[in-house]
Amino acid sequence: MSQFAVDRAFAGFMNAISSPALKEIAQHWRDICQADGLPSWKDIRPAAIKKHLPIIWCYDYDPVQDDFIGRLAGIGITGVSAKPFKGTRLSDLRPADIYPRSLMRAKRVVQEPAFYRGHGVVYKTADQRGFGERIVMPLRAEGQVPAGIFGASEYKSRSEWFRVATDPNAEEEEWFSLRGT
Repeated sequence: MSQFAVDRAFAGFMNAISSPALKEIAQHWRDICQADGLPSWKDIRPAAIKKHLPIIWCYDYDPVQDDFIGRLAGIGITGVSAKPFKGTRLSDLRPADIYPRSLMRAKRVVQEPAFYRGHGVVYKTADQRGFGERIVMPLRAEGQVPAGIFGASEYKSRSEWFRVATDPNAEEEEWFSLRGT
């Protein structure tokens, strides 16, 4: 992964993000990048993104179980789920019909690696939908800490989303590869 590939992908990623809060979170990820590649969990500086902590979430990737495990989530994220986030597998947090897509998306962010931006229906259960914008960025493994994903979701009101959505029933995806291809 070249510095040029990271810079190019990040520029496209930032240009695609519409939320000022999500732009600040993405910029923090870029600011903590290591010279030799991706940042790790220990590089994140919560004080630098303090006002956005309610909308941030992180998962660790467990390659043995081929699943992600909730590491941390702000109140804006945990407040939309009846299940605890920390320590819970993605397969247990997401409905069975949504989980395969969620897993595929999270694995691509970690394994390619790539940035992800989604907008539209960014949270869905049998009972509710969350409309807005979501970003996901890769974190590298370091020592005993596995690779993971660092993300944030900003929700909008349903009426506000319907004014701007091209498909109000789906999440539109944008990918920005860090491989340089």
